[in-house]
Amino acid sequence: MQSSDRRTRGGPLISVIMANFQAGGRIVPAIRSVLGQTMGDVEIIVSDDASRDNSLALVRAMMADDPRIRVATEEANRGPAHCRNRALDLARGDWVAIVDSDDIIHPERFERLLAVAARHDADIVADDLLLFHEDGSPPKLMLGAEAQASFIVSPMQWVLAGLDGSPALGYLKPMIRAERLRGVRYDEALRIGEDYDFVLRLLLDNARMVVAPEPLYLYRRHSASISHRLSVGDMKAMVERQRAFVATRQPLSTELAAALATRLAALQQGLAYEDLVSSIKERKLGQALRLLRRNPGHFGRLWRSFMEGRQHRERDDKAAPRPSEPLVLGGQGSSGASRIVPDYVPTALVDWSAPRPRGTWRELASYAGTRCVALDQAGRYAAGFIPEVMLADASAVPEAS
Repeated sequence: MQSSDRRTRGGPLISVIMANFQAGGRIVPAIRSVLGQTMGDVEIIVSDDASRDNSLALVRAMMADDPRIRVATEEANRGPAHCRNRALDLARGDWVAIVDSDDIIHPERFERLLAVAARHDADIVADDLLLFHEDGSPPKLMLGAEAQASFIVSPMQWVLAGLDGSPALGYLKPMIRAERLRGVRYDEALRIGEDYDFVLRLLLDNARMVVAPEPLYLYRRHSASISHRLSVGDMKAMVERQRAFVATRQPLSTELAAALATRLAALQQGLAYEDLVSSIKERKLGQALRLLRRNPGHFGRLWRSFMEGRQHRERDDKAAPRPSEPLVLGGQGSSGASRIVPDYVPTALVDWSAPRPRGTWRELASYAGTRCVALDQAGRYAAGFIPEVMLADASAVPEAS
């Protein structure tokens, strides 16, 4: 395997691809989290999709202070796949990392993902997503409580993820070895599911993928992302792409063909549901009733969607109140900590086959935006799981001294 610290492209070690469409002020902590990595040999390519808000101005202001930020702009909105392709054409790193413009990454994310990739001789490496909600909903782990150790992802696992009771891996944000991306680009016909399609093609071309359970990627859920719905057009494009993909990939193994058929059936069900929702919104009652008679199972899905929407409206996007006093974090041997956290394990000593303290990191994410004092390295590492944490000096907090 090529050493992860040997430059082959004359650029940084990692190119961060950040597609942006009107992220507003959320793009600032996203960029700061990349620039604040312990492995600082990075570049950020912000690929803007004709935003009309202030996000691009905020990026340009940050560029004045850090030359690692680059910007590519577009006059017309063309979707995230086009934005990422444009950024891929500009990327100079040995690795390419996908980070969305409203998310946050842990300060040690790249350092640790590189170690996982080296340990498993991987071409693609990803971590768990720590979902945090601006409306105060409890944080969640995308992989669920069952993910205790790193694991290799096969094409079969990728296709069936989310359909066979396993977590939906298509939401993960991978870091990919650049040499694997020669001639491979996102399908610009897809505005939804483009990440899934992109990684599947890499896996079928024998790329090796590993997923680590540590939730080093903090995935923001807010009013715009929660209210987003798949459109009928989005779903039709995914169905058409799936059919075309199968047709052009023949011959397929019996097992993989069956898995892709299962996914196609799920996509068709999703398309039928979006047709139903569209009919209801357009007040086409007769058409909606016909669709419900054809798919009575959609009654339950409509009810769940209604209840989820109601709960979010009741919260009115109000974040949970922040503690009046700083949250003081420290390891097992610390005195004065208001929250004892697991002892720090340096990257070189992490056993990726052993369980990690993921429940603790999930709980800490509920303190988003909180002032925090880190008494030691364990506290600093734990603070990285708190979105938009405001680190204070321990000397300024008498209780922590």
